[in-house]
Amino acid sequence: MSSHRESDTQDGKPEQPERRRLCRGLLAGAAATASGLHTIPVFAKGTIPLDLDNDADLLKALIKMRGRLDSKLHIGWLRARRFAVSDAKIEPLCGLIAATFNRFSQVSDTLFEVVTLEITHYTDINTGALLKNIKMPFSDTTVEVPPYRFGPTRVRFAVDLEENERFAPAAGTTEGGFSPAGSVLMNRSIHREGQRDGLLYLRHEEHGRVQPDNSSSPSMFYKESTIWSAPLKQVLDPTLNNVDASVAYSAMTSWRPWMKMRDLPGNTMSNGFGGKAASLDDLPEDFLRYTRQIHPDVLRDPEALLDA
Repeated sequence: MSSHRESDTQDGKPEQPERRRLCRGLLAGAAATASGLHTIPVFAKGTIPLDLDNDADLLKALIKMRGRLDSKLHIGWLRARRFAVSDAKIEPLCGLIAATFNRFSQVSDTLFEVVTLEITHYTDINTGALLKNIKMPFSDTTVEVPPYRFGPTRVRFAVDLEENERFAPAAGTTEGGFSPAGSVLMNRSIHREGQRDGLLYLRHEEHGRVQPDNSSSPSMFYKESTIWSAPLKQVLDPTLNNVDASVAYSAMTSWRPWMKMRDLPGNTMSNGFGGKAASLDDLPEDFLRYTRQIHPDVLRDPEALLDA
């Protein structure tokens, strides 16, 4: 990762261009204070830091934290716990360990697109062992837990995005166990959460609703909130395409078809944390172990799968 360069000075006095940059910095600092960003770092001569009051730069900031601005392979991981909720009662359901393999590309100043492959392993909430079957809370029905593998698919990111999509489970996969074929209304948005102790916080909201083609199937929803944090100086540095970042994760979702909860009212809720992996070796050991068992091709060459 590139190092950060400080501004050049002579005899302790800024040169004329430096004075102009200092004025710009003061103005940017005033705007940042209004957004909760109280400290604006100084960067190398001739570079302009990202302005988080500008939507195009705010989008770049999130992509730097969530992925990469260039088209190189990006790997992210997540560890969470999932609970079942029904009639104001909450019961533990399972743990999960997941990773995504991504390649980002900029479509315009206001839109990025990512090709992504996601692998999730569901685990015993106490032991961390891989689940093959689970007794569902509230229904007391024992069901098979299918492996979760989605993609490669294309996902778009913007500061405020609403789009209608079509979803159809791919043949020969378990995708139908997680969502039926149908129309999807998807909303994604980015929100400034300020900075503290040199870290920038951005929140990404995602809300999707599936209207199944089969009218006898209930509609489904997915609501995810992630809060990304990374060093403010790195995020604003225009010379960096990628920064080290952490994520706090929470989500709610309808019962999945594989859970066989039928008309039982309720949903699931999850919370967890994660980050970015510089390479496959940086992924959590249990994710690597379970992926070798179930999806060995992913670890052999994830980039080839994204190109497929």
